[in-house]
Amino acid sequence: MIAKSVLNSATTIILVAVSNFLQGQSIDSTSFRIFSRQSFYSYEKKAEMLLHIPQAYKYSIFNVSLSLNDKLIYEWKGSPKKDILRLPFDITDSTRSGIVKAEIIRPGTGKKYICRGELLILQYKPNEVKTDRLTGGLIVNRLPFFPFGFYTYFPVHPSLPEEEAVKSFNLISPYQQLLPETMEQRKAYMDRCAQLGMKVNYNLASLAGGGGVNHRNHEMSEEEKRNLLINEVRTFMNHPALLAWYIADEPDGNNVKPETLEQIYRLIKDIDPWHPVSIVFMTPFTRAKEYAGAMDIVMADPYPVPLYPVTMAGNVAKMLKKEFAGRMPVWIVPQAFGGGEHWLREPTLQEIRSMTWQAIIEGATGIQYFIRQGLNAFPKSTATWNECGRMAIEINTITLWLLSDEETIPVASLSPDVSTASRMYRGQLIIMAVNKINSLRPVILKLNRSITSSASVLFENRKVQVSGGIINDYLSPFGSQVYKININPPVETVKPFKNNLINDPGFEDMASPGIPSACYVRPGSDRGSTYFTDPRIAFEGNYSLRLITPSENGGATLRFFPVNVKTGYSYMISLRARSDPEQRFTPEPVSGDFIPQYVEVGVDDFHNARFVPQKEWKNFVTFVTIPPDTVPEKKVNIFLRMPGQGVAWFDMLQMIEDPLGEKDPSRPPTKASVRASPNGEEMPLPASPLGEKDPSRPHL
Repeated sequence: MIAKSVLNSATTIILVAVSNFLQGQSIDSTSFRIFSRQSFYSYEKKAEMLLHIPQAYKYSIFNVSLSLNDKLIYEWKGSPKKDILRLPFDITDSTRSGIVKAEIIRPGTGKKYICRGELLILQYKPNEVKTDRLTGGLIVNRLPFFPFGFYTYFPVHPSLPEEEAVKSFNLISPYQQLLPETMEQRKAYMDRCAQLGMKVNYNLASLAGGGGVNHRNHEMSEEEKRNLLINEVRTFMNHPALLAWYIADEPDGNNVKPETLEQIYRLIKDIDPWHPVSIVFMTPFTRAKEYAGAMDIVMADPYPVPLYPVTMAGNVAKMLKKEFAGRMPVWIVPQAFGGGEHWLREPTLQEIRSMTWQAIIEGATGIQYFIRQGLNAFPKSTATWNECGRMAIEINTITLWLLSDEETIPVASLSPDVSTASRMYRGQLIIMAVNKINSLRPVILKLNRSITSSASVLFENRKVQVSGGIINDYLSPFGSQVYKININPPVETVKPFKNNLINDPGFEDMASPGIPSACYVRPGSDRGSTYFTDPRIAFEGNYSLRLITPSENGGATLRFFPVNVKTGYSYMISLRARSDPEQRFTPEPVSGDFIPQYVEVGVDDFHNARFVPQKEWKNFVTFVTIPPDTVPEKKVNIFLRMPGQGVAWFDMLQMIEDPLGEKDPSRPPTKASVRASPNGEEMPLPASPLGEKDPSRPHL
């Protein structure tokens, strides 16, 4: 049930001071602040409140109690020893939105501190987007999401989204004038983005907070703007491509007051509380905090090249992260233009790499370049834009580390010219480093733990030695690097079949990050179909293979590295798969149900089987007999394609000799409705979704 906000359904979760005085006890209602970890909750069974600890009390002893609508929900005792204390509690069927009150008592001092924050619980919607105030990430389609994209101009060129989706960009934000006569153009690019799995930071500035394209709407009355704004929000609030509402472009430089944007914010949130609101700020960025009540995501656009050092990008991210940590995500808008106005030239590809990685290392959890107009308008240098695409894949590869809430092992650089940070996820540590100057630098990184091991250099397919917690390496001018060390990796409970013939069956080979290694790919009829490795969903290891087929029968075909088979023998092929039916989308209305999201697996021209992946991981199995031939052995390729529109993930592709096959190679394998795999798991063989009548043919 959608719960009306107790404070205001359109406001962010803001600290509410109280002015109670209890007899014999001193109460301070200004020192502490509390926020819910997620901007709202819907399907979750557990929630957290984030208690912000004043620096002076970081190591004090406290008794903390949380109550929701005057009902006790959690108690904690101890010393925080950190800036933000996580206070978890269960969400039950009876939990409703309301005010969470925190009482903090310092034993033996007679001091009591009280602060309040809002807990918002909404009805679940498939396209909802939450901010995670602890990590700074987003939760999209129930998965962690690191937005990495760009601004562009309107109208959006029809091929632009697919050109960038195949590079791993997942976000666009067109500048647009919101007029009724161009509504169909906006629907067109939104629909295409939904097909491709891209998201949109939807620009409302021409009707909302101004900047950018707002100057074209001066002839409209405020009432006309308000009505058009309401219609725009209602039109797209349920669209699967919608990520956030972008309401103002540099209001601090366009004399737009915070109170004005707060009114716009409340109007939007009254209609659509399921999506965050973003604002971008110009230099000197110090006024961003004045607009905290009008946004859920704070953005900044430092454009230093060539007048100022590239360190501006990292410094701005660091400043905003310090101000908004535990409250809202920080996104940076790196400069991807130049040659006019105040900017004599574009950044070089080395400068844009350094600016981007500086921002991420300093805490930015979103990148939105200004600006992209393909193929070679903004930026003019295709090499520079290719470097941005290269970084998009790098970020995709380590998304779960960047958005991890686990305690890390701190790292420091012994050179002031190198910025560094670390993140821990599932016992695996990554260390990020970036060179802030335009010369080759030796880098010495020191971990806060004496570790002797080897570290994988993720994006260069090499290793370096870690000795006593020290990494020695080199960084190219303005270069960056990410190292990974297995500290205490999880023990895999999934065991592959013995004698599996498939190379890289779990898609873990990151020699070329972000893409499956041991295969060829044949493009489908839809140029936007993609096949990236995904760390957010995996059946085993760190990665799965994610296929997106934007339009029916338009997906790519992956043909895996050839394997040697014996002619006349039968083989078992198994594959783990899952999908997300909520992400299936077609721009045209569909009468009745969707065509099933078919996946095809086969072996050359010998065999082709179909199955439909489900919401949970399932193991799909089929069998093939290689026809007798004049030669005892031959090489064959397994292929994988997804004709059905939608998104699916795959893991553990395996091919072995049929363990229950007849020993006489002239006889086909025994058929059964259920077979037992070598590790004892039962693997159902569902009937063909196309209704094949021949019982002698096995199907996935």
